[in-house]
Formats: sequence, C-alpha cells, structure tokens
Amino acid sequence: MSKPPDPSAAPPRRTSSPPKQEATESDGWKSSAQNQRLLHELRVHQIELEMQNEELRAARVDVEAGLKRYTDLYDFAPVGYLTLSPEGLLRELNLPAARLLGRERSRLVANRLRTFVSEATRTTFDVWLGAVFGAQELQVCEVVLLRDSLPPVPVRLEARLSFDGQSGRAVITDITSRRALEEELRQAQKLEAIGLLAGGVAHDFNNILAAMLLNLGILRAQRTSLADGDVLRELDDLAKRAARLTSQLLLFSRHQVVQLRPLELNATLKHLLEMLERLLGAEIVCSFHTSQPELWVVGDSALLEQAVMNLCLNARDAMPNGGQLSLETSRVDFDGVTAQADPKARAGQFACLQVSDSGTGMDAETLKHVFEPFFTTKEAGKGTGLGLAAVFGAILQHHGWVNVESGQGRGTTFRVYLPCVAKPESIPAPAPPGTEPKGTGETVLVVEDEPALLAIVTRSLTRLGYRIMQAVDGRRALAMWEQHADEIDLVLTDMRMPGGLTGFELAKRVRQDQPAMKIILMSGYSPELELNGPGSKLHIEYLAKPFELGTLADMVRRCLDSAPAARAE
Repeated sequence: MSKPPDPSAAPPRRTSSPPKQEATESDGWKSSAQNQRLLHELRVHQIELEMQNEELRAARVDVEAGLKRYTDLYDFAPVGYLTLSPEGLLRELNLPAARLLGRERSRLVANRLRTFVSEATRTTFDVWLGAVFGAQELQVCEVVLLRDSLPPVPVRLEARLSFDGQSGRAVITDITSRRALEEELRQAQKLEAIGLLAGGVAHDFNNILAAMLLNLGILRAQRTSLADGDVLRELDDLAKRAARLTSQLLLFSRHQVVQLRPLELNATLKHLLEMLERLLGAEIVCSFHTSQPELWVVGDSALLEQAVMNLCLNARDAMPNGGQLSLETSRVDFDGVTAQADPKARAGQFACLQVSDSGTGMDAETLKHVFEPFFTTKEAGKGTGLGLAAVFGAILQHHGWVNVESGQGRGTTFRVYLPCVAKPESIPAPAPPGTEPKGTGETVLVVEDEPALLAIVTRSLTRLGYRIMQAVDGRRALAMWEQHADEIDLVLTDMRMPGGLTGFELAKRVRQDQPAMKIILMSGYSPELELNGPGSKLHIEYLAKPFELGTLADMVRRCLDSAPAARAE
C-alpha cells in the first residue's frame, strides 16, 4: 500500500535548464572593449618593464664605470695599498704594492708581510704592526723589503685600524729617491764641515807658501851659478806642489774664489790635452771628440783645467797596464721632465764633458764615497784622496754638477755639466809674455798680518820701483790712510785680519773717501768674494794666495794702469 505524499516535503528539483538568452550586439561590443583594455594594460606594463630594464642597464653601466674608476684608482695609484690581518697576513693589495713586493698579486694574498722584511728591520715592523691594532692613531715605520729576484728596497708603511677593528689599512711607499737625497745632504754637510776646517788651515798655510814663493822669485833673479838655479828650481817645484794641495783643499770645500770669465770649452780642453799627453804616458791612448764646433761657458780656466786634469790622472791610475782614455763634449738640453731623472740636474742648456776610461772600474761601495775628501783606493803614499773631491767642488762653484758611472772590469765614465752661455761679442786678447812690469814710483799701502809675508811683499814691490807703506792690521791701515790718503795710489790688503776690521771693510771705508781708489784684496780663503758677491760690486781686484813674484807684479801694474774704479751701487 502506497504512502500518501508528505505536504511538508520540498518540491522536487527541476532538471531542465533555464532557457538560454540569445547573444545581442551590445554584448559583443562589451567583450571587445574589455579585450582592448586588457591589451592596453599589457602594452603599458610592457613599456614600464622596458623602461625599468633600460634604467637597470644604465645603472649597470654606471656601476661598471664606477668599478673601473675604483679599479684604476686602486690598481694604478702612485702608492701601494694593503689590508692586513692582526697576524700580519695580506688580505688584499693593489698592483703597485705587489710590484714593490716583487710577486704576482695572486701569490701574495694570505702571505705574511713580515717574511718580506729584512732581518735588520723586522723588530721595527713588529712594533709597528702591534701599534696598528692597539691604537686608533696613524702608525708609521720605515723598513727594507727583500724581493725574490730584485734588489732590496726601502719603504715607508703608514696604517690605521679599520672601523670594525678587524683589519689594518696600510699605504706602502718606495722611499729610494728620498733616501738618496738624504744621503746627498749628509755628504754635503760632511764636506762643509771638513771644508771649514780645511779653509782655516789653508789660510795660514797659504801665507807661508806665498812668502816662500816670493823669496824664491827674488833668489832666482839674484842667482850666481847654474847649481844655484837647479836648487832653486827644485825648491820652487816643491812649494808649488804644496800650493796645489791647499788649492785642492779649498776646491772641494768650495771656499776658493773663482775668476769666472766667458771661455770656449773645446779650445780650453785642446790646450790642456797637449800637456796631458806627456803626463799620461805612451801606454794610454787619449782621444778627443766634439759634437759642437764651439761650446761657450762661464768659468775659471785654471780651475776647470785642474778639474779635468784630476779626472784624467785618476783614469790613468785606473789603467796601470795602459788603455783608452776618451774625452767628448756635447750640448745637452734638460726640460722639466728630463731634469727630474737626476736630483742634481735642472732645466736649461748645458755643455757636457764626458771622460771615459777602460780601466778597472769601481764597485758600488766605492762609488758611494768617490767624491769624499781623503777617500782613496790607492796604496799608501800614492794619492791624497783629494783629486775627485776637488773636481766635485770646482764644478759646483761653476754652478754645474758631476755624475759617475762605473762597474768592476767595465771602466768608468764621468760626466761634467756646465751651463751654456752665448758667445761673447768680443774676446780680450791674452797679455804678451815678458819680464815683471816695473813701477814708476807709485805709493802702495800694503796691509798684511803675517810678518814674513808683509816683509817679502814689501821687499818685492820696492825692488820693482814702488814706494811702500806698511800696516799689520785693518785699523792701523785705516789710520795710515787718513793721514796719507792723498799720497797713496793703490791699497794692497789681506782679506782676513785680526783687530775687528777685515780687508773688505777697509776697502769700503777707503772707497767712501775716494771712490776711484785702486784696491787689491789678497786671500786664499774668501767666500765673500764669490761671483756677484760684495767684492764684485765694489769692482775690487782679487789676488789668490799663494802667488809668485810675476803674478804680484802683473796684478799691481795692471790695476794701476786700469780705468778708475766704478762707484759701488
């Protein structure tokens, strides 16, 4: 029996679909608009992405350029950069630092910097490294680095602790050039100290030698036999050798006054070579070459000849079995860049004299001391050690410099540089040879504190026909001048005298009274009379001690016959 239907039950679901609505033209238009909008949004996004990509590409280019600039600044810096660990390990370094250490950068990272430091400077390095990681201040030290196949190099290390306290940032600098300049300064100070001592000794020694030479001159004029002449000639040679020794003492100390005049270097050397050939001997072949027909310099011909002779005699001694000696002259131009290669050089045009030999040469240690006074490698009694020191001093007094290159078994080459000047418009002719010129009764005031020299100068000038007044110091000479100024024709005075009034001060007082008075200053040691010094401004003649009778006679006569002295500015 079937149950009746439950009125509360839900009505049965319909299984049939609702009727489909037909697509209209309006619905198609809406779908197309949506598609267009989506495409537009996609294009906008695409453009935005392209713009972002372009910005990324530009940023990447900037980053790469910045990295390149940083790499250039880091790897091509003029100094080395290091990063060190507290243990002294190399964490990173730039190319200049790697070059200083003498290895490729990749082989240096993680190595201890201490292994490159010389044994003598390792303690200094250890103290420095500890201070870097123990304080915030900049720490500095100087050590010597040892390289695999390169010579040792002195360096300066400057470092500071990084912000995180884990690394030391260091700068490493090659100080080879600075050390060379410091050594030159020490050498110059040493020469100056020795020069002051030598100058004082030379002053007194030159007074004695001048008296000896003048006495010998008078004795030669009065000799009565040939035997006497031989003895006097031998004594004269010995006195001149002693005079050359004092001259060399003053040359290396640069306290000998130079008489600078325009001269042609090639002609001066040709004249010197005629005498050198006899001194060098037949075993040495000497040659002379010039690249310029004329090379004009301002110099003292006697001092330059002495310097060149010292170089040539030094070359002769380096060739005991004979050899080749070559002298060459050339003109050299230095600009600001090329002059930096040599600490002594400067920009300008210079005459270069090159003296080369094929001798035994010198090792590096000898080269360091080659211009030092009293340094010699010759046997005892074979040399004074003043020859090359005198060359050094003489060339400096000519505002030039000297370089030397040598090696054991490779010979030696010296290069002398002197400033070039223009050829003068007129060249004074040399004085004709003859006997000592005489006086005609002129009055000469002679001022000299050395009794022996005062006596012989007085005797010599009296024999030559002059009337002499004497004074032993500047103050007595000034008193005599004030009494007899109208009678005196020439003042011949020593430069350095006791009593508080020097020869130069006496000359100034005399010129105040008579600006045209003729004055000759005698000295073997007078820095005050250097070129363009006060002596040249007063137009005072200078007579270098020691001097011979003929030199004294020529100077006095030439000064008296010259035009009146110009008024000092």
